Amino acid sequence: MPLAALTAWQTLVDTAHVRAGQRVLITAAAGGVGHFTVQFARHLGAHVIATAGAARHAWLKELGADETIDYTTTRFEDAVSGVDVVIDLVGDAHDRTGTRSLKTLRRGGLLVAVPAGVSPELAHAAEAAGVRVTPYLVEPDGAALATIAGLIDAGKVTVEVEETFPLEQAGAAHARVEAGRTRGKIVLTVAD
Repeated sequence: MPLAALTAWQTLVDTAHVRAGQRVLITAAAGGVGHFTVQFARHLGAHVIATAGAARHAWLKELGADETIDYTTTRFEDAVSGVDVVIDLVGDAHDRTGTRSLKTLRRGGLLVAVPAGVSPELAHAAEAAGVRVTPYLVEPDGAALATIAGLIDAGKVTVEVEETFPLEQAGAAHARVEAGRTRGKIVLTVAD
């Protein structure tokens, strides 16, 4: 929980400075970081737009998504516009998701490029589109973790664990994560 939740928190709070009423698009919203990002964006009062496969839509709406887009059938940049902030958890390595996200932003909007950072090409495309782009790297923050723990303890944020693996099956767990399309987190259990 700490790394994924802190990543979600810092992208929204420390990097994007999301405020109530802003429109936030989250790619890979059903994943380990994404499901926290949806909940934190909702907690901050944002209008949350989430991309995920259709099987995850009802769950994402329970978490706080206002709109969902099935990325397997719909190009999200064709379905949404006027977004204030995009939290891109996919990147350009897969289907140029980061670059495509630029088309959803309002003029002056912000793309937070989480997995791969900002390539020179992405920076140039953002400048040409009149939007901002920034990379992101999680940093230790005890105060933010305490806030996150408080939200979880109060039942305002949930931690989704899709599957657990014993430590001896770490390779299988890693393969499961690499295959993508997880709902929340994959956890390794360590015997006492």
